[in-house]
Amino acid sequence: MWGFLCREYLDVMETRVQPSTWKTRIDGIELFEPYIQTHQRALYSNIIIGDIREIAPTLDQYELIIAGDVIEHLHKDEGERVLEQLYEKATRALLVNIPLGEGWDHPECHGNPGELHRSVWYPEDFHPYPNIFQPYELPVGAYGSFFCPKDVAPDVRAKGFLLAADRQKMEGNIERALHYADRAFEINPADREVCSFLADVYIGQKQFDKAVAVLANAISSDSEFHFAYIALAKILVALGRRDESRTYLHRLMRCNDVPDSLRADAENLLG
Repeated sequence: MWGFLCREYLDVMETRVQPSTWKTRIDGIELFEPYIQTHQRALYSNIIIGDIREIAPTLDQYELIIAGDVIEHLHKDEGERVLEQLYEKATRALLVNIPLGEGWDHPECHGNPGELHRSVWYPEDFHPYPNIFQPYELPVGAYGSFFCPKDVAPDVRAKGFLLAADRQKMEGNIERALHYADRAFEINPADREVCSFLADVYIGQKQFDKAVAVLANAISSDSEFHFAYIALAKILVALGRRDESRTYLHRLMRCNDVPDSLRADAENLLG
């Protein structure tokens, strides 16, 4: 359906009716080749037969990529990875059309195991991709279109990754939480909220060296990030690196407008 609409509006409506006059490259991906019919081959520039999990990382760049009724057929972690890969391959936008919430059970059928719905999705799952969301209420349940443009400010993208990381952490998916938090940190390493979250997760996982690196980098980027000094000093004390801890505490004491509570913490740590 999506290829038909694109061809209609991008070529035919522009008076390019005959295939020889078409200017738009429209490629499709289909897992189950028996679905492909003659008229579909005539309308698409190319139809790639295969598994989106294997194809997504190898795709060319496209201005717009449409994932229409695709992602729910994958397990959740696989779907999340494919979304990231498709977003990176799109130069202008990713459009995802997908059933939302419970009630969309769909079995294997027509001899196609790919028809099975393997995951449930919610609007919050799309936080990593700042989007224009259009909800629909269909007879079978909620449905959504997520238009995810690429021209978004880095801090907005980082905030989206952080929201996703926090949700994954709340659900106990620490590995995915770290993945999203790392992405947020890559985009905006000076963001205080991102640094605090990432350091907190690393500490919870007893990855103290990584927490130290994040906090030290945060201080290097933002010398007035008072909380980072205290958090870093406490970790260094726990690791037996008291001299380094004292160095950061003395630096904190020279900062401007340090809250009284943090100054008191620093004095206690200094002894």
